[in-house]
Amino acid sequence: MNILFCFDQQYEQHFGVALTSLILNNSDTIINLYIITDIASKKLRKNLGELNINNKLNFFVFEVTKEQFANLKISSHISEAAYYRLMVGNILPDNVDKILYLDSDLVVLNSLTKLYDLDIEDYYIAAYGNQSNSYAKQLKLNNNLYFNSGVMLINLKKWREHNIGNQSLEFAKNNPEMIKNWDQDALNKIVDGNFLILGSEWNFLVDLGREKLYNEGQRTKNQTNLSFLSTLKNNVNIIHFVGSSKPWFIWINNEKKMVYWYYLKHSLWSLSKPQLILIQMGYLKKIIVRKIQEYLK
Repeated sequence: MNILFCFDQQYEQHFGVALTSLILNNSDTIINLYIITDIASKKLRKNLGELNINNKLNFFVFEVTKEQFANLKISSHISEAAYYRLMVGNILPDNVDKILYLDSDLVVLNSLTKLYDLDIEDYYIAAYGNQSNSYAKQLKLNNNLYFNSGVMLINLKKWREHNIGNQSLEFAKNNPEMIKNWDQDALNKIVDGNFLILGSEWNFLVDLGREKLYNEGQRTKNQTNLSFLSTLKNNVNIIHFVGSSKPWFIWINNEKKMVYWYYLKHSLWSLSKPQLILIQMGYLKKIIVRKIQEYLK
């Protein structure tokens, strides 16, 4: 199974959580893990080395510079790293013709073998999506289907043949006024409906900033975090934390964030309380600075 993660140094811890959840729930599968990042830190390489000893893993790390993605639209919670995945066809070896891309703000809850084994020979990708007249109008799509790019099973052979990544980058650079969801909009414009639609269980979207504490049918107040996780695993294979309210923010008051914290505690990226406080202060400072910059534009 070929897996791709793309992230910058700021998201390394969250990648670690996603990776830990992937490993723990796919322990019988040999995984070739491809990483595209801006800085492969000593800690990252050390942790990957330790994981490689005790698991069926092969790691391949590729470094890019943020300057390669200058002048692309970003936001207070989306950096240039969102566009790294568009380089997959250029960076990965030609003999890799199929790969499962995963965002770093998600948690894997079950085996991904069934997803990876899907036949996508006639498609560029498989992804969770649906009909959207608003996005079709915004992006001037011929087909009104729109997908979330956080989980994509990519047919790299077809992707390379039709230059999907480079076309998407060019569209994002040349049409910033049409872009709202960054690389995702650019990909949707170029793919234009030519994707296999996945069920929501493969990319269960959760915006922690828009949900009530207890969601109907999800959990009762006397359930433990572990029982909640067990309930979630029965219905969802991948939970994806979209939006700007992320599960690692200690000020977010939503029970679904505990899924993230469960796997963080079981990862090599687990933190002490003083470290956690310093990192949270850093998050808050960056959010405030970027919000001010956006306001002043």
